[in-house]
Amino acid sequence: MPGLNIGIDLGTESIKFFAQKKGIILSEQTAICYDNYSGKAVAIGNAAGEMLDRLPDSLTLKRPVEGGVVSDFTAMTEILSHFIKKVCKNRIFRPNLIISAPCCVTSLEKKTVIEAACTAGAGRVHITDEPIVSALGAGLSIEHPHGTMVIDIGAGTTDIAVITMGTVACSSSIKTAGNSFDEALGNYLKRDKDIVAGIPTIKKIKHSLGSAYKREEEIEALFSGKDYITSLPRPFLIKANDTVKIFKEPIDIIFTAILDVMEQTPPELYSDICNEGILLTGGGAKLYGLDRELSERLGIKVTCAADSENCAAKGAGYILKNMKKLEDNGYSFRSRENMLMFAE
Repeated sequence: MPGLNIGIDLGTESIKFFAQKKGIILSEQTAICYDNYSGKAVAIGNAAGEMLDRLPDSLTLKRPVEGGVVSDFTAMTEILSHFIKKVCKNRIFRPNLIISAPCCVTSLEKKTVIEAACTAGAGRVHITDEPIVSALGAGLSIEHPHGTMVIDIGAGTTDIAVITMGTVACSSSIKTAGNSFDEALGNYLKRDKDIVAGIPTIKKIKHSLGSAYKREEEIEALFSGKDYITSLPRPFLIKANDTVKIFKEPIDIIFTAILDVMEQTPPELYSDICNEGILLTGGGAKLYGLDRELSERLGIKVTCAADSENCAAKGAGYILKNMKKLEDNGYSFRSRENMLMFAE
C-alpha cells in the first residue's frame, strides 16, 4: 500500500502520531483556537491548549473530541490536516491511518472520524478499538484463545474490554474518566474551600498530589486560586490524602462498570482474568494507588502498564508492523469511496 502508514491515538485532550520505524513522532493537545471576527484558526495543538483559561473575548478555544466522539467536524478536520501536513511534509502519496477509538462507538461515529481524516488528507483509514491497541502497546499477546481484561482510562472515556483471539468479547465505554477527576476536584475546592481554580491548576494538583489510595507518608502543597466570595487571589493548601475522598465517586462509577463487564464475561474467560489479572492503560491509570484500590475492591490483581499514556499510540505502531494480522481478524482500511457502505 503506497504512502506513509501512521498510527493515531485520537484522544479528548491529546493526539499522538506513531510512524513506522520512527516511533511516536508527535504528541500535542487536541485543541484549536479561533479568531471570533475572522473565523480563522490562530493556534493549533499545544499552542492552543496553553491558552486555556487565558483567552481574551476575541478568541475561542475548541476541543473537537468529547467522550471519545468527534463533536466538531470542521475543527477536527483542521487539526488533523495541520498535523498530517506537519508529519508528511511534501510526500506525494496520501498517508494511510490507523486511528484508535472507544470500543462502543457507533458505525456513524466511526464514519465521521473516517470522513474527517480523509478530508484532512488521508488516503485510507482504519478505526480500531482502543483497548486492543492499548493491550498491544503494553506488550500483551492477545491472539490466543485466552481472556485478557484491559481498562483504558483516558481523559473523556474509560473503556473496559475483555479481549480474546485479537477481538473484543465484551466491553463497555463510560464517560467517567480523567476529566471527571478534574471536575470532582474543582467542585471540592469551590464547595469546601471557597476557591475557584482554573483547569491548568486543577490538573497540576491532580498530577502532583492526586490519590486513589491513602498514602503512608502524607504530602501537601500550596497553590493559588481566586476567592469565591471576594474574587481576590488567595493561596490554599491541599493534602494528598484529602483527594482520596474527593475521587471516590468517579472511582465508584468505574468500579461498577467493571463489574457490569464481568457479569457479561463467559466463565472460561472470567477464569483467565482471575488468574492473570487486569491491565490499566491510559493517562488516567497513572493516578496514585488506583491499581491498588481496584485490586482490593475486586479481589483480582490489577497492574498499571508502563508508560500507560502512550500504550494506544505504541499499539497502533505494533499493528502497522503486522498489517496481515489486522486483515486476518476481519479488519480493513476504508476510503472515502466505501464509507457509505461501511456506515450501513
